Amino acid sequence: MARQIKFKGIKTAAEYRRGEMIKDILKLVGAGLFVGVQTLAAPNTLQLLEYLDPKSRHERNKIWNAIRYLEQKGDIEVLADTSGNEFVQLTHKGKVRLNGQEVWDLSVEKPRRWDRKWRIVMFDFPTSARRRHEFRAKLEDVGFAMYQRSVFIYPYECREEVFTVAKWLELHDYIRYIVATEIHDMRKFVRLFDLLERS
Repeated sequence: MARQIKFKGIKTAAEYRRGEMIKDILKLVGAGLFVGVQTLAAPNTLQLLEYLDPKSRHERNKIWNAIRYLEQKGDIEVLADTSGNEFVQLTHKGKVRLNGQEVWDLSVEKPRRWDRKWRIVMFDFPTSARRRHEFRAKLEDVGFAMYQRSVFIYPYECREEVFTVAKWLELHDYIRYIVATEIHDMRKFVRLFDLLERS
């Protein structure tokens, strides 16, 4: 028997503001509302509605509008099985979009103790690299500080996260990741990252 999985951060229909539901419906469809014995099953539209627990016609319409929007954008497709029951699944475009959202949701878990090493990310992007500004923005979102132009610094291990983002943006050929035990003006960055309590 399939069991229903609760996804962290998913709210009921009444709790969503305008536009918020789109991303979470994409996640629910991508993960499958129900997990079978061997595989993830695409949810049918009734399961999707029940999961978001609408309490009124307005809330049900809000869900349907989000589903139709994703369908019109080509991120999902609503199909029918041999019995005529509708079910929802991601298209290739939707999978790409969902993976991209997961990339932007990446964060770095801070360890209880700092290992006294610095992670330095250097890059030299060609002007033709259209998404280079997005990479810088994600480094800042993670918590990196600018060391100098095109050089960012961070005190915790994050190689996997950095290269995941760089590969997604097709910029990994221009990235250099360095681990250093000593840097100039180290005290400034120890204070900046509030590392004294973690040393």
